[in-house]
Amino acid sequence: MVRKEAVSGEISDYAAAYAAMDPKEAAQIFNTMGSSLDLVGKILGAMNSAQRGAILGAMDPEIAAQVTRVMEPD
Repeated sequence: MVRKEAVSGEISDYAAAYAAMDPKEAAQIFNTMGSSLDLVGKILGAMNSAQRGAILGAMDPEIAAQVTRVMEPD
């Protein structure tokens, strides 16, 4: 349980950092993280919908679509 909370806190920290960036800059970084789309999905999922939308809208459309599938609720 402690490990899960630590991971959740780290994701929240990443989300806050990327949300504070210009969406285009954050999108460029996420576009290069092809092998870590699960992580990108977790980070974007921890943001509010406006922040997430701005970044996804600035991302490469194919990568944004892949990340959106990763974030799909079960």
